[in-house]
Amino acid sequence: MAARPRRANLTLPLLAVAAIVAGVVTVVVSTPQSASFGWFAYAPLSGTMFSPAGAVVIGWGSVLGAIVVAGGIAGLAFWAGWMLGRMRSKNAPDTTKAPPAERADGA
Repeated sequence: MAARPRRANLTLPLLAVAAIVAGVVTVVVSTPQSASFGWFAYAPLSGTMFSPAGAVVIGWGSVLGAIVVAGGIAGLAFWAGWMLGRMRSKNAPDTTKAPPAERADGA
């Protein structure tokens, strides 16, 4: 059986890292500025309007970016577990073979 090229094992982590980078860029680019439509909470007849400083509304771009980042992290975790399992299975003793049978004459 022909051995697979080693770089084939790097496809998933490279895609996962690309997804993480793309998700972070999406979150940074789509982060909105402070809310300008105003939130109001006022006492009746006071004539003043309450607008919290620094209120930010999360947009769909930020949500999508966060989902892509989470998917990339999950892909990296899957790949790391898969590779760890493969390494451990190569080092583990082969339990599928039966132990050598003992001879009846004791030799």
